[in-house]
Amino acid sequence: YYICSGIFSNSMTEEAMLFRRVQEGCWEAFDVLFHTYAEQLFFYAMGFVNNREEARDIVQGTFITLWEQRGKIQCTGAIYPYLLRLVNACLNYQVHEKVKERYLLEKRMTEEEGEEVPADEEEEFEVQYARLRKVVDGLPEKCREIFILGCVDGLSYKEVSEKMGVSVNTVKTQVKVAYKKIKSEFGDRDKNFMLILISFFLPMLLI
Repeated sequence: YYICSGIFSNSMTEEAMLFRRVQEGCWEAFDVLFHTYAEQLFFYAMGFVNNREEARDIVQGTFITLWEQRGKIQCTGAIYPYLLRLVNACLNYQVHEKVKERYLLEKRMTEEEGEEVPADEEEEFEVQYARLRKVVDGLPEKCREIFILGCVDGLSYKEVSEKMGVSVNTVKTQVKVAYKKIKSEFGDRDKNFMLILISFFLPMLLI
């Protein structure tokens, strides 16, 4: 690694200098970057996953990605917004894996009941998930966050309301909005996938 020295502040110019040194392979600069932003990113991730271990893993993955991809990254502005995008990418991947795990589990349960499961079920999932992601990304920001916290991460209405700083009734309303949007995409065209998605909503819709 390159050896670099100097004291860095949070000014834009010195941030840009710091990031350039990271791109050159300077481990000391990377260490400064980590200790400057890791805690903020941790609490940001906690706002979505509500689990300290998962939040730590997301932050760790964010900085691993930053180091491994440092030579390819184009970041000309402030560093923190870029790091937030990396965290969001990790969060999106985590949501993807949770939905995929539930999807494959439900498919295999169907197979045990005698119904045929396609051999390329993972490929089929990716196609369906891309459609789901498009619908979820199109939800209003607050609605999308409530959907992920309640229906993917499994938080209760009360837990979501406390985390989001909104009323329980607001959470219920937003869950129904998300359900209606997703049902309009999958309800008629792909009933099997919709049945699997209902397993995410059911615990909240029944409360």
